[in-house]
Amino acid sequence: MTWCSSTPVAPIRLGFGGRVVARPDLAGAGRGPVAHLSLALARLGDTLAYLERLRVRYYRVALSLAPQEAYVQLVECAPQLAALAERIAATGVRLCLHLPPGLDLGGADDAAAAGALAEVERAAALLAALDGQRPPEGIMVAHLGTAAADLQAGARFAARYAALSPQARARLVLEHGHAGPSLGRLLAIHQQCGVPLVFDSLHWELHNPERLSLALALGLALATWPPGLRPEVHLSSQRSEAHLLPGRAGAPPRVLPPRPGQHADFVAAGDLERLLRAASGLPPFDLMLEAKAGELALLRLRSEIARRAPALANRLG
Repeated sequence: MTWCSSTPVAPIRLGFGGRVVARPDLAGAGRGPVAHLSLALARLGDTLAYLERLRVRYYRVALSLAPQEAYVQLVECAPQLAALAERIAATGVRLCLHLPPGLDLGGADDAAAAGALAEVERAAALLAALDGQRPPEGIMVAHLGTAAADLQAGARFAARYAALSPQARARLVLEHGHAGPSLGRLLAIHQQCGVPLVFDSLHWELHNPERLSLALALGLALATWPPGLRPEVHLSSQRSEAHLLPGRAGAPPRVLPPRPGQHADFVAAGDLERLLRAASGLPPFDLMLEAKAGELALLRLRSEIARRAPALANRLG
């Protein structure tokens, strides 16, 4: 699978999400609704200043809106959102968010699905405001949170996806997991409704029943994205070391082995090299690092890849 273009290709933006490790006062630690959107946006503005200093142009925000006041707060914060949108456009930063793990548009519970649809619409409205007058760039990532044995989940998801507003459909994407519906299953859902798919390298490594090669799996996922919307790819290394659980309530501390699929603090440079080599000839994308050390993992990886593989490092922004 190859791809070519006559126009210059923008570098891959390396990003991280949520917690800013070196600056815990900044946005990103919490997933729940804040007291008022204006407070979260103020912290996001401070975070953007920090990202500019680090030359990081991709960030996963941890913002959500209280259901009862979501659209009222969006109106109240319109000037603040517009100012942030101008700043984001001027610096070339891309923002995205990950929807809550329990959100499931493919489940059998219609009432829960209705709540999920409403949450998707709220998140889409927020991302649209942060994109301002630009074409859609901020995306929201969801999982198909049903069991692999539920063969009707795809049809339910496709029907509910079609019921979303155009604004929400333009931003909602699906990610395969390290268990449950595989990338192959999600490709079938894409054929039904057109939802773009996020490729996750660790999840592919742990759960690949179709036995797809890395290059093929990555290429198939990238091909699901519409023109004009740059794909997102996830990269992480699996935790291999044990860690200490502190003792509580008189219980002694315990050493816990790593769980399958658990993200490591940092990303191995070899994992990035393997992914970038597999991506040769494929459409461009942005790369979200899922590492517990946040921006520290990104900075270390950027330095290591520049030392180990300068030609590959030139492809990163």
